[in-house]
Amino acid sequence: MRNPANRLLLAIAGLLVLGVVAACGGGGGGNNPPATLNVSVAAPADGVVGVAYNQTIGVTGGTGARNFTISAGALPAGLTLGATTGVISGTPSGPAAAANFTITVTDSGTPQQTDSQALTLDIVDPLAFTTVALPGTSVGAVYNQSIAATGGTAPYTFGVGNGSLPAGIVLAANGTLTGPATAEATTQTLTVVVTDSSSPALTTSLNLAIAVTLEIVTTSLPDAAGGEFYSQTLQAQGGLLPRTWLRTAGSMPAGIADPVAATGAISGTPDPACVASTAVFTVEVRDSAVPPAIDTQAGLSITVNPVTLNITTTALPAGVVGTAYSAGVQAAGGVPPYSFAVTSGVLPSQLGPINALSGEIAGTPDTVEVRAFNVRVTDSCADTDTQALSITINAVSPGRNDSIGSATALSNGTFAASISPSGHPNTVFNPDEDYYAITTTAASTVTVNIDAQVNGSPLDSVIEIVGANGVQLSTCVAPTFTSPCESDDVVLGIELDSVLEIQLSGATTFYVHVVDFRGDARPDLLYDIVISGVN
Repeated sequence: MRNPANRLLLAIAGLLVLGVVAACGGGGGGNNPPATLNVSVAAPADGVVGVAYNQTIGVTGGTGARNFTISAGALPAGLTLGATTGVISGTPSGPAAAANFTITVTDSGTPQQTDSQALTLDIVDPLAFTTVALPGTSVGAVYNQSIAATGGTAPYTFGVGNGSLPAGIVLAANGTLTGPATAEATTQTLTVVVTDSSSPALTTSLNLAIAVTLEIVTTSLPDAAGGEFYSQTLQAQGGLLPRTWLRTAGSMPAGIADPVAATGAISGTPDPACVASTAVFTVEVRDSAVPPAIDTQAGLSITVNPVTLNITTTALPAGVVGTAYSAGVQAAGGVPPYSFAVTSGVLPSQLGPINALSGEIAGTPDTVEVRAFNVRVTDSCADTDTQALSITINAVSPGRNDSIGSATALSNGTFAASISPSGHPNTVFNPDEDYYAITTTAASTVTVNIDAQVNGSPLDSVIEIVGANGVQLSTCVAPTFTSPCESDDVVLGIELDSVLEIQLSGATTFYVHVVDFRGDARPDLLYDIVISGVN
C-alpha cells in the first residue's frame, strides 16, 4: 500500500508545476514573443572622398533601445558609427577603396537579441572630366575625339545637356565624338554631362566648344546684263554665327552695291553698256568669335555684258474712225536713249508721224483701213532693231439698229458691236436685235462672220440675210448657193458663233439680221461682225 504522505507531496508538486506553466503563458494563454531582431540594410550607399556622408543602418524587430557596434573590420577613414542611432556619418578622407566590416546590433529585451550583417561600403573619388578642351575641325573633315572622365565608378555614360554639336558630328554614350562636319556645320558651344555607375549615380557637367573653320565657299560670280536687275549671295561655311561681310579691295560694277554685311547679298541694276566690262574685287567674312575668325576671297569679278536691243511691241491696237488714237512702240536692251522711225510702209491716215523719242503713234484716224509698216529703233550705241507692225482702223461702232429702217451701213472689215439687254428694269427697249446694210456694186460672194464666243462673250448668235422687205434670201452656202440664208452654231451646241456666205449676181443692197438665240435679257453681249468679199 502506498504512503499517504507521499501522495500529498506529489499533489502539491503538480500544482506548483501548473502555476509555473500558467505564469510563462503555457497552455495557449498570455503575450506573444517579441519579433526577431534583424539588420535589414543589404548594401550602404557609396561615399565620395571629401563629400559629407550619412547612412542609417536599417533594423527591424527586437525590443527597446538598440546598440550598434562594428564587430569586425573597420569603417572607411573619416566615418563613424552612432552607437545608439545606427547612423554612419562623416566625410570620407580617402583613399578611394572598398571597406568591409560587420555591423552588430543588440536590443534591450529580456532575453536580449543580437543580429550581425557583413557590409561593404565603397568610397570613390569625385567624378570629374579629364578632358578640358576639344580640337576644332573643318567642313568635310573626319572628326574622331574622345571625352574622358575620372572618379566615381566606371563605366561612364556621356550625353549633351545644353547646346548642340556641329552638324554631322555625334557623341556616343562612351564619350566618343565622330563624323565629318557637314556643309551646315558651324562653331558650337555645348554642355557635356557624364554619369557614373555609383549607387546613387554621380553626375557632373562641363562646357566645351568645337570650332569649325570659317571658309568662303563662293569662288566666282555669274555675269550681269546691263540695265537688268542682278542678285547673288556670297556663301561661307563654318565659323561662329552670325557672320559679317565686307568688300576690302577693288570695286563693284556701277549700279551694283557692296555685299550686305549681314547676308553677303550682292544686288543692283548695272548701268547699260555698249561693250562688256569687268569689275574685280576682294571680299572678307568674319565670324562672331572673340577674336573673330577671318577668311578672304580675292579676285572675285562681275562682268557686265551689253543687252541686245529689241523692239518688244509685236502688235498695235486697232483704232476707230473719228476717235483719238494713241499707242506706243516699246523697246528694251541696248543703251537708251532710243530713236524711233518708220522705215517702210505708211501709217493710217491722220496718224503720226511716229514720235522719234518715245515711239508714240497718235492722231485721229479718218479712214477705215489697214496699214502695214516697219519701225526701226536705234540706241546710243548705234545698234538697231526693226519690227513689222500694222494698225487696223475700224468704222464707228454701230448704235441701236433694231430694224431695217435703222440698219447700220457696213462694208468689208471687222466691227465691234453688242446686243443690249431686254427686260432690264432700267430700260424701256424691247429685246435687242441688230440689222446691218451691205451694198455691193458688182457680182460678189460675201462672207459674214459673227465672232463672240472666240472673244470670250457668251452670245449664242443667230444670223439671217434678208432683203429690203425683210424676207429671207436663199442664195447662201457654198458650193451651190441655193440654201436659205440662216445660220446658228458653227458646230451645233459647241461652237455658238455663226457664219454665212451669200452669192450676189450684181449691184444690190441686202441686210444682215443678228439675234441672240436665248433672248433671255442678259447684259450687253459683245461681238465682232466680220465682213469680206464685198465688191
